[in-house]
Amino acid sequence: MTDQRFTELLGKQLAGEISLDESVELKSILAGSALLRTEYERLQTYFDAETVEDENIDLVFDRIKAQIKVPNEPGLTVTKNKSYSTWLKVAAIVAIVIAGALVYNRAAIFFNKTDHLILTQVLTKAAEVKTVVLADGSTVKINSGSSLKYPEHFTAATRDVYLSGEAFFDVKKDPKHPFIVHTTQLAVKVLGTAFDVKAYQNDAFTETTLIRGKVSISLKNNAAPTFILKPNDKFTLADGKASISQLTHFNGTGADRIMETAWTNHELIYKNNSFDEVAKLFERWYGIKIVFKEPALKSVRFTGHVDKETLPEALDVLKLIENFNYSIKGKNVYIYR
Repeated sequence: MTDQRFTELLGKQLAGEISLDESVELKSILAGSALLRTEYERLQTYFDAETVEDENIDLVFDRIKAQIKVPNEPGLTVTKNKSYSTWLKVAAIVAIVIAGALVYNRAAIFFNKTDHLILTQVLTKAAEVKTVVLADGSTVKINSGSSLKYPEHFTAATRDVYLSGEAFFDVKKDPKHPFIVHTTQLAVKVLGTAFDVKAYQNDAFTETTLIRGKVSISLKNNAAPTFILKPNDKFTLADGKASISQLTHFNGTGADRIMETAWTNHELIYKNNSFDEVAKLFERWYGIKIVFKEPALKSVRFTGHVDKETLPEALDVLKLIENFNYSIKGKNVYIYR
C-alpha cells in the first residue's frame, strides 16, 4: 500500500539511509498526495530541530507518540526493540503520526477538500496514448508510461493537476483560476495556453515546451525566481541546473515539425540523441525493454524518426548508421556488436 511504503521511505530519509532510487520513489508519492506532503513537511521540520541518533531515538519516539491522541479509535501500539535499526524506529514514529493524520483528515484523503470529489487518475501503458477532457474544457493528451491525477470538478482558486511522465495540455483560458501542473520537481502555472510537460522518473531531465500562450515555472524546494516562457521556448531542468532554449524543428521528410510534440501526432522524432536516449524513447513507444550488452554503444548518436515502422524496421534503420546487432526475445531487446 502507498501509505505503508511512504512510511518506510520517509523513515529511511529521516534517518539518512535512503538510496537514490528510493528518494525518487518518495518524491513521486509526495507529488500525488497533498496530505502526505503536509505530514512530510511537518516531520522534516521536527527532525531538523532534533538530533535523531541511536542514543536518543527512543526519547523522540516516546515524545511524539505522547502527542498523538486519536479520538474514538483503538490505542496505537508499536513495539520497540533494541535490535531495530535507526530508520525502523523513525518509521515507527512516522507511522504513529500518519495514523493520527489519517483519522483527523479522513475526508481529505478520500476526497478533494475543495470540491469533495476524489481525484481521478489516468494511467497509460507503454505504447499507449490517451486523451482526456477536464471539467473546465481543457484537453490533455497523455503519452505512454504516464500518470495524470485531476479532480472531477475545479472549484478552488487554482486548477491543479498532477503529472508523472509526459502530457500535452491545451488549457482553456480562465484568468481568475490559473491552471497548475505539478511534477516531482516543477510547478508549471498558466492561464490559457498549449504546452508539453515531460517528467519521466527514469529520465535525467524534466522539460516544459511552450507552443502557445505564456507559462511560468517554479522549482519546488528552491528559492530561485520563476522562469517565464514565451512561444517556442523550451525549459529544461537537468542535474539541478535550469536552462531555456528554443524548440527543436525537424524536417527529415520535408515537412517542418516540432520534435518535442511530434508524439501527439503519433510520430517519434530524435535528433542527435544518444543511443541510450533513443532506447528509452523506443521502450515507451513499443512497450519493450532494451539492454545494452556493450555499454560503449550507448553513446552513439542518431537522428531520425519513427511513424508506422515496426520495432525491427526501426532498429534496422539505426543499423544503417552504426554497425551493431540486436536480438528480440519477447519484450526484451539485446543490443551488441
